[in-house]
Amino acid sequence: MTPPKLKTEDKIEALRHCVEHGVKTEAQDGLRKALKEKSNFLVAKAAEWAAEQLAYDLIPDLTAAFARFLDDPLTTDKTCAAKRAIARALYDLEYDNAAFFRHHLKYRQMEPVWGGSVDTAVEVRCTCAQGLVASGDPQAVLYLLELLHDVEYQARLGAVKAIELVQPFHAEIVLRHKILQGDAEPEVIAQSFSSLAKVAAEESLAFISDFLHSDDDVLRESAALALGESRLDEALDLLIEHSDDLIGIDPVMPAFYRAIALQRKEKAYDYLLDKVADAPADQAVPAIAALSVYNYNQELRGKITTLCNQRRLKKLDAAVATYWKNE
Repeated sequence: MTPPKLKTEDKIEALRHCVEHGVKTEAQDGLRKALKEKSNFLVAKAAEWAAEQLAYDLIPDLTAAFARFLDDPLTTDKTCAAKRAIARALYDLEYDNAAFFRHHLKYRQMEPVWGGSVDTAVEVRCTCAQGLVASGDPQAVLYLLELLHDVEYQARLGAVKAIELVQPFHAEIVLRHKILQGDAEPEVIAQSFSSLAKVAAEESLAFISDFLHSDDDVLRESAALALGESRLDEALDLLIEHSDDLIGIDPVMPAFYRAIALQRKEKAYDYLLDKVADAPADQAVPAIAALSVYNYNQELRGKITTLCNQRRLKKLDAAVATYWKNE
């Protein structure tokens, strides 16, 4: 009598046990066998564990599995589960075949959903973007430009994050251009500013600070937060200067205060504590919120609590209760 076939869940559990409790050779043999399975979810788990185990010997098996799931993908690999996991595993295992990543940087998998279709391969493209840069391909930035104009904003976001990893001068050029070009999705622009501050903070200080004067609140906030992340003393001075110039309850004030807090400097703390101590409640509240990124700092908590107790304003007490909850 033929034994009953194991369900996918049972196979995954058996593989997990093999990986966690078997010797290295047994674990790799189990993973190699699993990568040949029909179930895309089982293959996805095998790829994930192959990366965790640093199973470099399984790279040929991973690439073969990826190619196999390109055939009739809407049937064999719904949601791109296997290909997403394999691409991530190859990146984690430092696979340096630039041609592989270049080729699949354009891969799309449109799957039907209620009222239309959705591209489930966005994460594959983003991972291939990172893999292409990590492969050392000197022309990587040229291929990433196409992804930077992808129809899916998550792919454009992934392109920006990958561009952050290329040669700094090239990254600076592309990121500046992207900011000037704009994007329909605010998150992409915010990431572009953030990435620019990471790769060329000093060189781009004037460029980024110019956007503090923009009529577009998204650009103002994104520029401010990038200056905060830069940790440059000159950037902190600019943030304080522009924060002092804000008229009334400006909608970007919370972002400017968060940016100041991100500087992690005594001058930044003192500026925000002064707002808590003396500013109108509608300015003191966002200062309390901005400082809450240091919720773990008991000394700072004590100072804020003391200042709020002295002022006896319900709005400030409510802000402390909201943003400085005891962990």
